[in-house]
Amino acid sequence: MSGREQLVAAYLRLHPENAARLLESMPADQANAVLNAVDVATAAPVVGHMLPTCAAECIEQQPPADSALLLERLGSRESVAVLRHLSSELREAVLGALGPQWLMAFKLLLSYPTNTVGAWVEPRVLTLPDDCTAGEARDRIARSASQAQARIYVLDRSRRLRGAVPGLALLQVSNRKKIASILEPADALWARDPLATAQEHAVWERHTEAPVVNRDEEFIGVISYADLRKAFRQVNSVEGQNGDREIAEVTELIAIGAGSVWRSIGDLIGSERQR
Repeated sequence: MSGREQLVAAYLRLHPENAARLLESMPADQANAVLNAVDVATAAPVVGHMLPTCAAECIEQQPPADSALLLERLGSRESVAVLRHLSSELREAVLGALGPQWLMAFKLLLSYPTNTVGAWVEPRVLTLPDDCTAGEARDRIARSASQAQARIYVLDRSRRLRGAVPGLALLQVSNRKKIASILEPADALWARDPLATAQEHAVWERHTEAPVVNRDEEFIGVISYADLRKAFRQVNSVEGQNGDREIAEVTELIAIGAGSVWRSIGDLIGSERQR
């Protein structure tokens, strides 16, 4: 490893959160090249601090086996947040490369009953961190391959929804303006809510699309009213769906607990090997 590579590795290791913000501002291929230049133990904390949309763009450029090693280091919640933003084909490839214990935890978290909102979200949408400026936001939008959005959702570093920024508002403020100062409220749907309940939410009086959060209030994607209605029509004739909300909630609890236990075991094994 050259002196320059050693310096980069040291920076990522000592300042993972700052490094994550720097990588988010770079084109995905360049950000991925930086992550590939260091070992998994160094790269994982940095990826864990990145917005899931940005982390997924890097994961898309890696072989599934390499991505699986990285996600195993992250733990269940962080990994699932990234997996939701991958195409279904790549997601299955990465899941297939995971160890069996992680595979079960991740699939539990990814699996919501078909008559709940979580089963129908669109995760591949552009999001912005709450600490960026309007100028940085415009740069990210210009680089994004996502479809144009009337509202862009803003997350904190724990992937929790802070609010939304209308695209027009970003064009009307100076480059240095913090987007946190121009946020508007963004009412969210719960991923485990039944489709029938979600259709009655007050958000549809003002918007045609709504953000969706999980039980930990982490943003997992969006759903449009049109898609919600279509999903409801598809599953409405299926019997035996009454307990799906409770099943979804238990599923999340089991998966979060399982992921935490397995990660603790992994940490213990790692410490034993170092003795």
